[in-house]
Amino acid sequence: MAAPETTPDLNSVLSHVNSLESEKRQMQEYLAKQNERIEKLTAGKKAEMKKQLEGMVDGWLNNIDLSDEKVKEEFVQGMQGIVNNTKEESGVWQVLCCASAAHKRNVGELQRVQEEYNALKTRVEGGTFHAEDARVGSKRKEPEEPSRGESSNAWDLFEASLRGGGVSNFTPEASALKTLRQEWTPI
Repeated sequence: MAAPETTPDLNSVLSHVNSLESEKRQMQEYLAKQNERIEKLTAGKKAEMKKQLEGMVDGWLNNIDLSDEKVKEEFVQGMQGIVNNTKEESGVWQVLCCASAAHKRNVGELQRVQEEYNALKTRVEGGTFHAEDARVGSKRKEPEEPSRGESSNAWDLFEASLRGGGVSNFTPEASALKTLRQEWTPI
């Protein structure tokens, strides 16, 4: 009696195994597709990281003066290891990218300031501000010194007008003028 019951159970087990094998194949195909997709994304990210490493780091790494070039080589090898493993979330990689971006920004700012300085230097030394008209512009120039021996000092002018008899032919004595000069000193 036991024999008839095992035959249907064996068939159901075999069909269940077949369905599991089919499900396993589907899962393996899905896993293979996902691995391909991940590999493509990783390859793209790896290429991007390698481009960043070559573009950002090589520029300032070559400007660093180290007594031992082996240190630079070890650094580059370590960075290439991070790139090969696509460890973008690595703290070392993130600090490296930030430092390189800051260096690039500082170099750009330095170049801008240097260009601005050179432009101003050119304008002052032989360019725009070299001629007096460019510096003074439409401003009124300082009057030149009187050419007839006249002084711009008010007391000298007053003395000259008194000596010349400009005020009702009055000519004061020299001692009186000297006293006036001492009493009325300009502020």
